[in-house]
Amino acid sequence: MMKNIDFSEDIRNKIRGIFDKVHSGEISLLNYELVPIFQELKDSLNTSNLNNYSKTYVEACNLLDKKFEELKELLYSLDEEKKFTEYLESEPSDSEISALFTDCWIKTFHSPILSYNFLEESKDRLIRERTSPLVIEHLQAEKSNEKFILELPKHKFTEKMMNFFDAIKDKLPCSFYEVFEEETNQLELYKQFVYLLHLLQIGKIQYQMETNTLYLGGV
Repeated sequence: MMKNIDFSEDIRNKIRGIFDKVHSGEISLLNYELVPIFQELKDSLNTSNLNNYSKTYVEACNLLDKKFEELKELLYSLDEEKKFTEYLESEPSDSEISALFTDCWIKTFHSPILSYNFLEESKDRLIRERTSPLVIEHLQAEKSNEKFILELPKHKFTEKMMNFFDAIKDKLPCSFYEVFEEETNQLELYKQFVYLLHLLQIGKIQYQMETNTLYLGGV
């Protein structure tokens, strides 16, 4: 062991230089070996420089903590990538994929399930669905030989749907469940749910899956 020699300031400058390179993005601690620094501290430590070396040792430990943080972030990102790959391999529907990519940006990835042709076809399908107007055909009163009469409701479906829309639009944006929270009649709940589905189809109302939120559409 070296005696009466204090390399603490040199080692501390080396540690600070490493920190600067990490913060600037020049290096990653995952690719940097820290053992030589601790070995240098150990080899040059003696009773005369113990006080200075204790401070340098703290900075070296901070550097080691930073390396552990980078390792945890790497493991977390690998786990997230694995989950995402498993999700894609489960062959999700077009609507699920569309909701996943709404209002977000994900770095480039490669998957045989999401080929360029698949994305092009999905885009064309979405354009067709948005530009094609939804036609709702109303039931007409008819008579059968058994004298069974299918009567037309007093208010047409579209009118009832728009009445429902007018009743809830001031609530929006709100959660999916808040729309129905005041209704206790099961039959009315079913009717309102059907109205809501049609309003979503024609774009009067939009739904964001990530936040379970309904809001006014642009139509």
